[in-house]
Amino acid sequence: MSLFSVEYLKEKKKIGALARVARRSRGEKQRKAVRALTEIGDGEAARALLGLALSDDIAVWEPAQAAIRGLSNEAAAPALCDALLSDGYGVAQCVLAALTNMGGELALNGLLKALEDPRLTPDVLAALRGNVRPELIPALEKLLGELTEKEAAASKSRLWQQSLCREVIELLTESEDIAAVKALHHFLRSREKAPVRLRVQAAHALASKGQAGEEALAGYVGEDFSDVERVVLLMECMPNEELLDILFEVMPPASADEFGQSLMACLNRMEQGHWKYIVALLERLDRDNARSALLMWFVQTKAASVDAAYALARHGNTRPVLVKRLVDMVRFEDKDVRLRAGDLLYRLYADKRIAEEGVHLVEAKTDDEGKVVDYEYIGYKD
Repeated sequence: MSLFSVEYLKEKKKIGALARVARRSRGEKQRKAVRALTEIGDGEAARALLGLALSDDIAVWEPAQAAIRGLSNEAAAPALCDALLSDGYGVAQCVLAALTNMGGELALNGLLKALEDPRLTPDVLAALRGNVRPELIPALEKLLGELTEKEAAASKSRLWQQSLCREVIELLTESEDIAAVKALHHFLRSREKAPVRLRVQAAHALASKGQAGEEALAGYVGEDFSDVERVVLLMECMPNEELLDILFEVMPPASADEFGQSLMACLNRMEQGHWKYIVALLERLDRDNARSALLMWFVQTKAASVDAAYALARHGNTRPVLVKRLVDMVRFEDKDVRLRAGDLLYRLYADKRIAEEGVHLVEAKTDDEGKVVDYEYIGYKD
């Protein structure tokens, strides 16, 4: 074995010599020298790689930074932490990747310190993706609270804050530890004035965490069924039958009317994609006042929801009024509403939800190809 070979320098732990080879050589010899420093992996080797990583020559710093990512010996953690807090962004990403992969106490302390540094926070969050240790969850919860405690004045700062918050919630979503469920639950409780987008994201995260998360979200919503904002969060997480079953288990009978009122408020403010879930819940509540409110909404929106029509047609108290209102829409409304109402009448009849007394009062108008283009009222004229 030659005195100048990389293998000899590695065996004798000649760190300085290996660093010189890595700096001055190119090709295979450089790769071997960098790999040797990584395999030695102690504090001195880590400092040598860090020195190479700060070089102005891309042919030197690029392989050195890739090698730092591969460090796994915790003996290198102090040197990496020092470099992270002193050299800053130049080596941040590769150093954070190494600390995240190490998993020891020293590496954890370095990550916690870096998380407190606003310059490094985005890089720390990026490095933690897919590798969130339970010990880091309290720090992530604290960071999320700090970011949402006071809204930034400038628009760019607000966007930056919210972007970091979304990343923190994503990391808590990845974690399977029960502490992540508690952190998300606490965020919903303590940050009711936080941006809606973040609260919806946190609610989705809770609902995705199995029974523990579903129980936490159901408990939060169930504390106040009159709070429309909480019910909106619930509807954003649909479909989730397990969550709804838990919710109905914790719902006192006296709260059914409050829940129905909040659901009707959701119908008026949420997008059409949520309507079928809201209607299904209103039907499950089985309250006369909720059905009456749904019927009024259905008429006011000119038969905008097929799901509402079927829910109303399934109940004897609302079915006759529903049919009369649909016939009136064919009789008195514009063409687009006539088409919608007429189609619903024929569908409900075909599906045996209503009798023929409503259908025989309207007649479909077709074009030359047999396509229905309008409906006409043919009943008795006033």
